[in-house]
Amino acid sequence: MPLAVGALVPTGFQLPATPAASANAARSAAPGPMPPGSASVVSVRFQADAGAADHDGLRIRTRRRGVSILQIGDSHTAADLFADAVRQVLWRKFGTGGIGYLSVGTPHPGVRSNLLKVSGSSGWRYEGIQRSAHTDVFGLSGFNASTSSEGETLSFVGSNPEPYARVELEVRIGPDAGSIIVEIDDEPRLKASLAATKPGTRVIEIPAPAGGGTFRKLVLRTGEAKPVTVSALGVFREGRGVTYSSVGFPGATIDVLGRFAEAVLRDDLGRLAPDIVVLAFGTNEGFDAKLDPVAYRERYLSAIREIRAALPKARIVMIGPPQGERPLPTCKPAEGQPCPPPTPAVDHPAPADGEGACPQRPAQLDKVRAVQRRIAEAERIPFWDWWAIMPGGCGASRWAAADPALMAKDHVHFTKAGYRKGGEAFAAFIEPEVRAAFRGEDAVSND
Repeated sequence: MPLAVGALVPTGFQLPATPAASANAARSAAPGPMPPGSASVVSVRFQADAGAADHDGLRIRTRRRGVSILQIGDSHTAADLFADAVRQVLWRKFGTGGIGYLSVGTPHPGVRSNLLKVSGSSGWRYEGIQRSAHTDVFGLSGFNASTSSEGETLSFVGSNPEPYARVELEVRIGPDAGSIIVEIDDEPRLKASLAATKPGTRVIEIPAPAGGGTFRKLVLRTGEAKPVTVSALGVFREGRGVTYSSVGFPGATIDVLGRFAEAVLRDDLGRLAPDIVVLAFGTNEGFDAKLDPVAYRERYLSAIREIRAALPKARIVMIGPPQGERPLPTCKPAEGQPCPPPTPAVDHPAPADGEGACPQRPAQLDKVRAVQRRIAEAERIPFWDWWAIMPGGCGASRWAAADPALMAKDHVHFTKAGYRKGGEAFAAFIEPEVRAAFRGEDAVSND
């Protein structure tokens, strides 16, 4: 595909003054090889013809000898504490892969990385696919960071030197788009105009120097006062250990996957090419009093079909929702009337763990767990029951009262210690799937 959608300028060159000049420069440079260490286009997806995107035209990497895992889920995933606990166990057992796929900036207080400190300057605005009417402008991260100001920055800082073979940057292109500069450890590595004749998405690859490289700080900077939109950053190594990426959406249900344009979901999954996809939804569905379990089953199966269509050889693993409870009413004692002692559900939990065992737990949460388990059995998908590692009865209350506390005060999310406990248990569960992926075994067909 010609690079007329916008110029990639090796370090040391000046950006063209106008989009037209940028396009001409790209056309003249396209036939020749890129200089060593400079950027290249991995894929270009035009918005106008997204429905007819050519999956075979993307550079899908099959040379990786490591194993790539992609977890997609709700706020439990977005916080990256659970995923990082899994990641650390697998890294100790199988070796350290790349950092993987990341959202950029600070799109939501609940979206973070446990590997890099991710931040953005004050001039960025954020939009998420969950509330947007224009869902076709989002990549798999589900968030866009946009600005029209010069000199705005997105920063990614590690506490230690981070090895990498390549960095991938997902950006929007269009007729009025501006330009970006990428600095690695304060050294400019890329200058690129994002001007293009029609709007779309572009993935730019920045390879490490020959023999590989490391970085402590990566900064993306806008070149001039023109629109720039950035969707995601990927940091990858080749042929090394396990890469564990987490893509989470606070407040989301499995329905969030249905909001992505079909071609976008297929293309982004194909480009990332995970060997294992972990689906971690269910908490928010369980708090939906109007949930129809039959319709929910069909929507979940639809998401599985979409993933299998994009990644026919990938293994899918499901995480069932953990226990959660509605918060108890806040006690405001009147003078001379102190608050009552802790609820008996904490001190004397019911021995059973069926519906009604905990009055604070929404009944739908039990039903969601049951639906997911039946789907997993029918589809021959490994199912990890997060619920089962928690105490019976009001397990969330009991974990919140533990020392140290394992559950947050909202009785829905976990503390760092609670996420670590869950993540380490899941790492033991998924280990056989990782070993099978290292052996090169494809997922078992459900046909």
